[in-house]
Amino acid sequence: MYLNTRERRHLRNLLAPLAQRPEVQQMKQFTQHGRVSTYEHCRRVTERSYWLSLRLGWKVDEPALVTGALLHDFYLYDWHDKRPGGKLHGFTHPAAACENARRVFGISKKEQGIIRSHMWPLTLFHAPVCREAWLVSLADKWCSVEETLAGRKKN
Repeated sequence: MYLNTRERRHLRNLLAPLAQRPEVQQMKQFTQHGRVSTYEHCRRVTERSYWLSLRLGWKVDEPALVTGALLHDFYLYDWHDKRPGGKLHGFTHPAAACENARRVFGISKKEQGIIRSHMWPLTLFHAPVCREAWLVSLADKWCSVEETLAGRKKN
């Protein structure tokens, strides 16, 4: 969509080891926005974050960017279900995703920060502190708006 062939190939190589893991594939079971799965949303955020880093000319830690972006919604539940605390999903899911990613993949502190801060400013006390976190937070909002609007019924 946004990346040229060389950029897409490089991103695919960065993503492959993590994206093929069965734990990550589980995200296909859950709906994120409209008709978009959590897995597809995270792939889109990863691609958009990477694209933004290239177009802005920012030198970033690409493995951390890709890992944080792909796992930013690794909470593994359907947030649309009626359950206690369900209305607080926007506030609580970054911590759940971070804990799951830390436990399953042993991610770095930087990657944990990317995941924890992706909902800023909603998660007021977890602001992005590195370029990678800012890119994922921005890309997440961009993709979320697109997916939500595309999922709306036409009158």
